[in-house]
Amino acid sequence: MQNVPPAASVRIDPGAAAASLSSSTGVPLASGAAFAVYRLGRSSFNAAVVRRIEGRFVVVAERSEPIGGAEFDGLILAYLSGRHPDAGVRLWSRIADPAEPADRQLRAQLLEKITQAREQLSGSDFTVITLPAADIKMPLTREEFESRVEELVVTTADVMEETLAEAGVHPAELAGLLMAGGASRTPLAAMTLRRRFGLEPVLAAPQAKVLAAEAPPVATRELPFVEEQEPPKRRGGQKRAVVVAAALLVVVGAGAAFGSQLGDGESTEDDAAIDESASAATTSETSATASPEVSESPSEASPSPSESPTPEETVEDTEDQGADEDPTEDSQPTTESAPTGSVPDVMGLSTAEAAQAVEQAGFAGVEQSGEERGVFDWSHEDCEVIGQSPEPGTTQALSEEVAVTFSYTGEASECDV
Repeated sequence: MQNVPPAASVRIDPGAAAASLSSSTGVPLASGAAFAVYRLGRSSFNAAVVRRIEGRFVVVAERSEPIGGAEFDGLILAYLSGRHPDAGVRLWSRIADPAEPADRQLRAQLLEKITQAREQLSGSDFTVITLPAADIKMPLTREEFESRVEELVVTTADVMEETLAEAGVHPAELAGLLMAGGASRTPLAAMTLRRRFGLEPVLAAPQAKVLAAEAPPVATRELPFVEEQEPPKRRGGQKRAVVVAAALLVVVGAGAAFGSQLGDGESTEDDAAIDESASAATTSETSATASPEVSESPSEASPSPSESPTPEETVEDTEDQGADEDPTEDSQPTTESAPTGSVPDVMGLSTAEAAQAVEQAGFAGVEQSGEERGVFDWSHEDCEVIGQSPEPGTTQALSEEVAVTFSYTGEASECDV
């Protein structure tokens, strides 16, 4: 078996990369020209900027990440296990923790099938992964595949952008962008680079080699000193290879546990009636306290001779006073509608965050129900709110609860608030 050097000792070969670019484009590189190399292989990603200086090709900036086709395949394996649970818990358990030689062979066969399907999706929109040993067929579309690996592809584009910035080269200055490595043939990779850098990537020949094992460091041009800054944040959401392995191990011996965990307490009609009665009593008491005094002292009530009312005015005042003191109206308590509020948007929050948002909005609380997903389904996080009722912005009584549905694997009780 050929010894493979550690990933850290494998570097972009600037001469081989330049030859591959010129061969693909048919145009030789002029002196001083710079081009970028985007290599996405089986287990690693390399980004480099190469410049031709005095007849030599020099790597002026280079970075790498442990991202590759193997990680793509692991994500698709996890996706398929959640997408096709009907294949049986026993099958996925054997694949997740292959203790026996037959199980290890089964896992290797499935991963090989996934690799073939990934390559087929580079030229088609649909394929079917078959595993005769387990008698299963699993369809896979390019859209499904790209949705699983999109975050990793975006990460590689981020690294390429950082490498260009380190080299001090603007994308518009590049003489070309060479893509190499089997996984780089994923259409999503070329599309992402095209949108990010505004130029058409050039795909190297299938057998082109742009890496040099144990390559000695190459001379680089003098770069201006730039204070080191924190690299830009990556978009979250996708799991890396370590997470894939951990998720696969969790499934061993696990059965499909379904159920829901409701939130604590529910508002009842009796509670609403008590609240309404209390509100009415408070309103009545307030009205009684705020009513004006019926009588005044003689000195305060007697007008001066110049202000004595006429007989007609006296009659009108008496009628008005009688109307204000209608005993029938005073005996009827004032009833007000229950206070209402606008339901907050809690979609995508954790159950704890959702409960806090609902309470801060003044509502009685949340009524929880869980929706279990497959252990390999990473479309949502554990305890993430994936549904709510009423809809955000709906007006409802503050005495009511907001119903939320959350996603979970394992035990729904872990999401209780």
